[in-house]
Amino acid sequence: MAADYNANLIAELYATDDADNATRICDEMVEIGDAIFPRQIYEAYKKFRGTVHSHYFVSDLTTFKTADATEIVKEIVKTTDRSADISTVVDYLTNIKYFDSEVVAKMRALFEEEVTSGDIYDYDVEKYFAYLEKSGEGLEQIEPLLRMCFENDKQTIGARKIALRKLLKLKPKEYINFYYENYPSIKGKKTEVIFVEEISTWHGGMIPSLHQRILETGSERAKEILQKEQSRKKEEKKVKEIQEQKEVRNQYETADVISDIAELRSKINKVSVADTRFGFPLFSPSEEIYQQGKPANSKAILVGYCIVLRSLLGGFDSKITELEISPEKARQLVPDIKEFKGSINKFHYFLLEKSINVDHGIFGLRNISRIVSKLAHPGEETEPEFSRILKEEKLFDYYREDNWSALHREILLRYKGVLEKVTNAISGK
Repeated sequence: MAADYNANLIAELYATDDADNATRICDEMVEIGDAIFPRQIYEAYKKFRGTVHSHYFVSDLTTFKTADATEIVKEIVKTTDRSADISTVVDYLTNIKYFDSEVVAKMRALFEEEVTSGDIYDYDVEKYFAYLEKSGEGLEQIEPLLRMCFENDKQTIGARKIALRKLLKLKPKEYINFYYENYPSIKGKKTEVIFVEEISTWHGGMIPSLHQRILETGSERAKEILQKEQSRKKEEKKVKEIQEQKEVRNQYETADVISDIAELRSKINKVSVADTRFGFPLFSPSEEIYQQGKPANSKAILVGYCIVLRSLLGGFDSKITELEISPEKARQLVPDIKEFKGSINKFHYFLLEKSINVDHGIFGLRNISRIVSKLAHPGEETEPEFSRILKEEKLFDYYREDNWSALHREILLRYKGVLEKVTNAISGK
């Protein structure tokens, strides 16, 4: 059935003398994509190449990714003098790297014709430049055309901007120096505005001198453009400096909290070793807290910190973590207890057995541990309990706003608060 349909399309294309109808049929052939069609479209092109529709057939041919279609397109560009046909396939020829000397000459002539006419667009400058540059065409052939396009007030602004960028790409130092020396020749023209807009973001070399010349002798519009860009850069620099200072401050503040935490853990251990109720350090030795020194500038960093903190929060001496206690005894100590295992639960039982007055949350340690544990397992963050605890601890806004550095610091501060209360509790204060 498909073959019959395609055969009917070909017959219809050969039979029509209407160029519009022929382009419609060819568009349908493109949509079907049968490899037999390029030859038929080529025949239609030859039939209607004297019309304004010829380039539509050429464009259709470029959509077929076959060797046959490629050879047909090459044949067309070598034999045609119709600018629309050639212009249609510039990008295509660049992509297939077809740089026949006759075709390159046609491209250069067409580029020059469009530049001279004052009727060229930015995308045309881009495609002709790309083709001629990759063809190995000498810069002495391309430069004058680019400069003519840039300096011609009849050209579109977009085309002139692209032409200038290409000139500066080819010879940045030479053209910066040229327009510095000849600045009066462009002052007050659109050329000046386009030039200043482009180089306002540049720096280094003789750019500072050029900027100074613009501010001293340029038109009011040129001065306004440059001053606006300089103000933007100053504001950007200011914001960057503030952010850097904030990061330094955050890092210092985090380091300060970490130092306090380490000191409190050490103090608690010294007190518990000397206290006859204990006779051993409550916390196991650990240097892990010092790994929390830098700000958590991303969630990934915070997750890594929480993985470390999770073990630190439950890092009690083995005499506590290996404590054996029956469910009956546990319920006697903590009537509403639901979980009998876990280092924090055993720490709770241990303190109560020693007649240390602590609350069920052990001064907030349970909540901190739950928050850290769920952050260490991102899949658990969706659980309702997580949001509830964050809100209870007044940390939800930091989490919602992705303020990971502040959330990290607040977690550390709350742990510090727990240690301060534990210190007071075992000291009898």
